[in-house]
Amino acid sequence: MKLSENPRIVQTLRRILKNYNYLEYDERRSKGDVLSVQVTASDTERDFEICENVRNKLEKSTNLSFYVPGNVYSERTDCAKSWTYFTLRLRITSDPEQCGGRPCIRGMRIRVTDVLDLLASGLSFKEILEEMPDLNSEDIVACLKFASRKIDPPMIRKGNHPVITVT
Repeated sequence: MKLSENPRIVQTLRRILKNYNYLEYDERRSKGDVLSVQVTASDTERDFEICENVRNKLEKSTNLSFYVPGNVYSERTDCAKSWTYFTLRLRITSDPEQCGGRPCIRGMRIRVTDVLDLLASGLSFKEILEEMPDLNSEDIVACLKFASRKIDPPMIRKGNHPVITVT
């Protein structure tokens, strides 16, 4: 299931956006692993800060890693209203047409395992970033989080809750 089709992710983003009276989830622009947000405030100096706040809250709520590609951009600006959008993309992606469907970073052909292998061989974040200049430190952290979740996925533990069986 793609990110924009996941009701839990979309509902979480909408709940976060309610804290900002000038942000709206744009369902028309959200496709695949891209979530689009419309900004109706004209204060462009705060755009980057706004994007980062939303991204951080969404990451904490969903346990996924996101990034904001490029800059915030205006689609239509006139005297009456400015429509600005920013997008949130999944940081670790899998595409069957790329690298055999193995998890990659931000749609590039840099696999998560490539970064993990460099870390395992003793390279520091700084050395990896020098080796792979298209990456940033948040990409490396996302690789570690991704590997951690694969090794130890969330589990539903047995408790004292009643079990309903269907026969």
